[in-house]
Amino acid sequence: MRRHLLTTAILLGLIAMPHLSDASPLDRYKWKNRLLIVTGPDDAAAQQQRRIYDAARAGMSERAIVLLDAVDESAASRELRAALGAEGRRFKVYLIGKDGHTAFASDTPVSADALFKRVDAMPMRQDEMRRDRPR
Repeated sequence: MRRHLLTTAILLGLIAMPHLSDASPLDRYKWKNRLLIVTGPDDAAAQQQRRIYDAARAGMSERAIVLLDAVDESAASRELRAALGAEGRRFKVYLIGKDGHTAFASDTPVSADALFKRVDAMPMRQDEMRRDRPR
């Protein structure tokens, strides 16, 4: 009887576990990082968005913004586009908050100042800045 209960509990646990394929590629960043995701072809706009990110790397790092590209036909890019509901034929950049929700999307490259302004206005970022302020 005891063995039967243990076996049943293990089987129920396995059934209740989410399948790895059900997990979003964004889940690993949730509550740790904000994401800047570039989708579409690897065109001039995508390259410009990467240059903007690279030029403002210190500010991006301070705000825990990670850049992800979904500009090719790799499985990882397809999964990212699917998670965002992006078609991938035209340039689009998404800002995803630490909570996993899309905070902003644009059809044109976004300046570092505009990104920082949006992120710094987020309640979670406001809290981070208060905690990091010297006393």
